[in-house]
Amino acid sequence: MPPPFFTFLNAFGDDRTSKNYAEDKMMAAIAFLVFFSNAMFPALLPELAHEFQVGPLDLKWLVPGFALAYAVATLIYGVVSDLHGRPLVLKRLLCFAALAIAVLSVSKTAQQLVLLRSLSGLAVGGIATISLSIIGDKYPYPVQGRPMGKMFGAVAAGMGLGVSLGPMLSALIGWRWALRLVSAGFVIAAGWVHKQYFNSLTTTFVPKPAYKIPDEYRCILRAPRGKRTLIFITANGIFHGGVFAWLGLFLAIHFQLGQVGIGLTLIGYGVPDLILGAFIGGWADRYGRRFVVPGGFFWAATCACAIALSRMPWTAGLSIAALSIGFDATHPLMSSITTSLDPKHRGQLTGMATFANFIGMSIGALIFRELLRCGFSQAFFAFAILESLSGVAAVICFRAERPSTPI
Repeated sequence: MPPPFFTFLNAFGDDRTSKNYAEDKMMAAIAFLVFFSNAMFPALLPELAHEFQVGPLDLKWLVPGFALAYAVATLIYGVVSDLHGRPLVLKRLLCFAALAIAVLSVSKTAQQLVLLRSLSGLAVGGIATISLSIIGDKYPYPVQGRPMGKMFGAVAAGMGLGVSLGPMLSALIGWRWALRLVSAGFVIAAGWVHKQYFNSLTTTFVPKPAYKIPDEYRCILRAPRGKRTLIFITANGIFHGGVFAWLGLFLAIHFQLGQVGIGLTLIGYGVPDLILGAFIGGWADRYGRRFVVPGGFFWAATCACAIALSRMPWTAGLSIAALSIGFDATHPLMSSITTSLDPKHRGQLTGMATFANFIGMSIGALIFRELLRCGFSQAFFAFAILESLSGVAAVICFRAERPSTPI
């Protein structure tokens, strides 16, 4: 049984036709923990800048530096999990992440914080990718929408609670102890993986010629579906990464909110996905990604405009909560397209899709920061235009993604 810490996932509902529904929930819980820890930092920017006596914009590499390291790590660990077995690699990465987060909590200067935060991406990167691959190994592409919807509901919930409870925990116990609690969570997850997969942790390594690894990456780029989907994943990452990275600073400056106020305003992010994630994925399985994915782009663009026009914290909070639906209606469905191209190398291809997403997020965070010279409203509107154009292109490029699309 999963540890009590993860019983919140009962809200997802159990798919009791699957013998391994508890495993599905645990993989979702691990993804939740990863993105909870990832999402804490954007909302903590004002507090961290004050503690280390620098300007918030001086910490501009705190988010994109981590995202770049995370992206590179997913490329490596995806391949390693295909070769050595997912449970063994997942267990070791969880232990590595626990150590990296604990070390990050003792940062003494702003420079150390940025460096250790970036290096922690090498530890945390790959955990969610392998968890997604474990789920993907169990379900064929035509019915992956629902389980992947649950997984990415957990991802969005982790982001939402990380960006909201992170500041609240920081106000109560300090951000350093908040990170140590996250580190303890990774230790608990590693213990569960060790117990659940004890007989699978000694997988025999089968050598693979190095030249075959790039060939397997090229297979996704040679396939028209794979190439266009990776482009859309990157564009979507630019939008969500840019907007999400600076929400905490936006609320602090625009509404003069402190850490608790920021946390309360952001607490709704991800909640709709806990409720609707499986439904959105099931809808895509039934009617095809050609409707759901473009709709997700347009929905997210509308939410960005609503955030820019918000005059009260509660209206901004509602728009931010709705924004998470746009992520859940796009990225998990596009990711499953890429991994369906070669199920034998699902870990490697999941890593490549995650790489594209986090490269986009790091680029988006940097671009949004530069647009802040013109003001928050202008930055939000510019990103909304980008996401709307992506939606128009998605209507054209995903029109063949029907429920019967061959794998």
